Amino acid sequence: MEKRILTMRSQTTAMRAKHLLLQYGISVNIVRLSPRQTPKGCSWGLEMSVYAVSSVLRYLEKESISFGEIITI
Repeated sequence: MEKRILTMRSQTTAMRAKHLLLQYGISVNIVRLSPRQTPKGCSWGLEMSVYAVSSVLRYLEKESISFGEIITI
């Protein structure tokens, strides 16, 4: 299955986002990113199915949880 990673600035933000998304029935994994993966320096990410990306973005924006870029893995 194809996956995507949504970058986050901190582990705390990633944990908050994961908790919120679980309430909506969306499963994500928190992953630690290497500096090579993120030119902006984000070091944490939420790994998810490619099919969950649009829902994840919508819920995070609704709750004002900031995020960075989407990485294809």
